[in-house]
Amino acid sequence: MAILFGLVAGCNQSLPTTVPVRGKVTWQGKPLTTGTVTFEPINSDGASLLRPARGCLNGDGTYRLSSFRTNDGAQPGQYAVVITSYTNSPSIDAMGPPPKWAIPASYGRADTSGLSATISADATGEVEINFDLPLKGTAAR
Repeated sequence: MAILFGLVAGCNQSLPTTVPVRGKVTWQGKPLTTGTVTFEPINSDGASLLRPARGCLNGDGTYRLSSFRTNDGAQPGQYAVVITSYTNSPSIDAMGPPPKWAIPASYGRADTSGLSATISADATGEVEINFDLPLKGTAAR
């Protein structure tokens, strides 16, 4: 009975505070219509680990971030931003064609994207963070 109580009590814990985040991604001045935007935490203060936040790109290039629940946003903190977009769907079959990047592959890694964002703990309401991706070499194939 004590174990059951412990499990039920653990389910009642509140989630960390998040700030709703939305935005738009453009590539060469046009909306990036497929892919994902991921905010990867950097410089965590050690007191609480930040969770990555992720959003899918819509047909108009817009996204909304989710961390713990759908569209709840991101925890306050600093993030490296990763954007992935392919011209074809990556195959889960090892024999399928490899994915073809719609943007330079360097945007797909936190250490090479050159993109960052800061979510303020003082933010009120929804925060808008847009990315107009500059040309960085050529799209990987």
